[in-house]
Amino acid sequence: MLAILVVAACVVPATAVALPQLSEGTTRMVPNLDQRKAGGEFVPGEAIVRFKSGTTASERTATRRAADVEFEQSLEVPRAQLVEVDGDVKAAVRRLERQPDVAFAQPNYRYEALAVAPPNDTFFGDLWGLEDSAAPNPGVDVLEGWESNRGAGQVIAVVDTGVALDHPDIAGNVWTGPGGIHGHDFVDGDSDPDDYNFHGTHVAGTAAAIAGNGLGIAGVAPDAEIMAVRVLDGDGNGSSVDIGNGIAFAAQHGADVINLSLGGGGDSDPFMSSGVEIADGLDAVVVAAAGNDDNDNDSDGTVPCVLPHPNVICVAAVTEGGSLASFSNFGATTVDVGAPGTNILSAETDYAAVMTEDFATPDDWSTSTSNGGIPWALVASPNTDGNNSATDSPGGDYGQAIDDDFYAVSTIFKTTPLSLVGQRGCRMHYHLRYALEDGFDFLFAGARTPDIDEDLFVTGSSGGSFFAEEVSISDMDGSPSASPRFTLLSDFDIELDGVYVDQLRVLCRAEPSPTGDYVEFQGTSMAAPHVAGVAALVRAADPNAPNAQVIQAIEDGGAPLASLAGTTVSGRTADADGAIAAVLGLPNPSTGSSPPEQQVKPPLASPPAKPDLRGAKKKVRVSKRRTFRYSFRATPGLSGEALFRTRKKAVVSRKAHVTVGRKRFIVAGDGRVTVKLKLSKKKLRILRRNGRLSLKVTVTVRDSAGLSSQATKRLTLLKPKR
Repeated sequence: MLAILVVAACVVPATAVALPQLSEGTTRMVPNLDQRKAGGEFVPGEAIVRFKSGTTASERTATRRAADVEFEQSLEVPRAQLVEVDGDVKAAVRRLERQPDVAFAQPNYRYEALAVAPPNDTFFGDLWGLEDSAAPNPGVDVLEGWESNRGAGQVIAVVDTGVALDHPDIAGNVWTGPGGIHGHDFVDGDSDPDDYNFHGTHVAGTAAAIAGNGLGIAGVAPDAEIMAVRVLDGDGNGSSVDIGNGIAFAAQHGADVINLSLGGGGDSDPFMSSGVEIADGLDAVVVAAAGNDDNDNDSDGTVPCVLPHPNVICVAAVTEGGSLASFSNFGATTVDVGAPGTNILSAETDYAAVMTEDFATPDDWSTSTSNGGIPWALVASPNTDGNNSATDSPGGDYGQAIDDDFYAVSTIFKTTPLSLVGQRGCRMHYHLRYALEDGFDFLFAGARTPDIDEDLFVTGSSGGSFFAEEVSISDMDGSPSASPRFTLLSDFDIELDGVYVDQLRVLCRAEPSPTGDYVEFQGTSMAAPHVAGVAALVRAADPNAPNAQVIQAIEDGGAPLASLAGTTVSGRTADADGAIAAVLGLPNPSTGSSPPEQQVKPPLASPPAKPDLRGAKKKVRVSKRRTFRYSFRATPGLSGEALFRTRKKAVVSRKAHVTVGRKRFIVAGDGRVTVKLKLSKKKLRILRRNGRLSLKVTVTVRDSAGLSSQATKRLTLLKPKR
């Protein structure tokens, strides 16, 4: 998987804080250690299946039963379903693929935003990516292109971490669809695709920020509209389901160009391909980032760059000097063109600090341990602020024998909880140094309320230096008692210097600055929206050109670049003026045939309101008959399902996830729902051994059109009274 971005929030001009990079071999992962495929990860306990045309509901039920999986939800792509797997996901996929009514089956792969860390040099307001491609810096030549048009009438869908729709350089170009929606959020399941990261806003600004308003920057296609489709969470992570749904949603709602500045390892993803096929049938151009691994995509592919669809154009990153960027993936048959991807200045999401902490006062922090963990302490800081750092190893290097059947746990947490009432998109930013046994010891960073556990974690080494790290805690938005914390989890002998944390800030989304905030990033994520903007200019110049001709024109009309010869299909970098001239020289094909029927759907209505779990109980006692009840509210008339799961560290076992149970329901006229679940004897033994069991409750509701929304909450089950 590719590294998520680390953001320096600054207003231009400014100086970036120079922090050492992670040492080679350091990993940053989502915590599903035993659920990995080569080069990427997938959601544990879930698989995607698409049935062949003409299969009936009873045949699909029989197929799921034969493959020992259970229905979880219908997806935007026709005949596709998300199914629950209790056990090995790969084995379940193989069982599904053997069934005669299955077109394909796959894991629900995870993806990440493709951007590398911001550069350490001083920010400047020169948008070199828009310059004439004949100049020393190979920009996309927008001034010449704008002599034809500036993208009016085109819709660019930014399928990403969301977009700050109130940014003053973006707000005037926001797309508005049926019912006043501006896009969709497939992460939280609502119609508010705000950006709780920075990535999507930066991408949107490069593609279509407003020009001529006296503010900040200009996009490549400054008169185009921006459709925001959120498929990546606040940490820049997403799945096959959300991304495939996001692509289909964008195409079905009229997007002319779909930007995918995201990716993951692997050479295929059938479900994401299904979304791209729908986009192809609706004549949308899909622009994909090549990836940031300095990798040959021809032999070791990055999805969606390598998806074999005629409407996909894959983009490498080039530098101001005209070379292929050192981090950029390439491929003589899979990567089509290059575009500016280093030191790219664009729009930034606005944040404000609601808490700052330099660990100067020990009374502000508490520590707890279990299974032999060593307490945290505050020590004189080896970092730059001159105060204290929090560390799990106050005595320096240490060793400790741990029982292999259990994890040693050591936590430091804020003694006085932080109120996030009225806040949104909150994140923790901090400086971090660590030396851990790679793959055996893990630092969890995040926060906790009565409902939410820690989120992001790291393992390995930072090479003896502090670096800037961040993690989204937006799940706790609105909580009156969020507690920032850091937890060391280990099941191996610890013989290194452990973890040091310093300069902690909690930031939440803020009202935009009147002049806008801007930041430089680099990555193929920044190259892709340059090409998305060029595609919008080409489509506006020749509205009758199909997506394949738009891509051909971008390739043929690009500026030759020596560094791309033999490393990309075209050997060229994108050029707006050249692409417009090329498309106008191509005769439009005759019309009269329509796309395949399964790919043509009318614009979708907005998904139903999310189920309301705010008033649901946080603790429920199990009866002596091993049953418990869970109550919540939802829109009357909807159907749905409640899924109850628990994680490894909650039950102190080696299984990553345990499904406690699931129940289907129909919402009554008063909007109240109560589901009753009976535990197996095995689950009850876990409860009796541990005293209580922490669950993750996911409630999905679905309307008559098949559109769905989800809500998730933590629930504690208490053992039966004796």
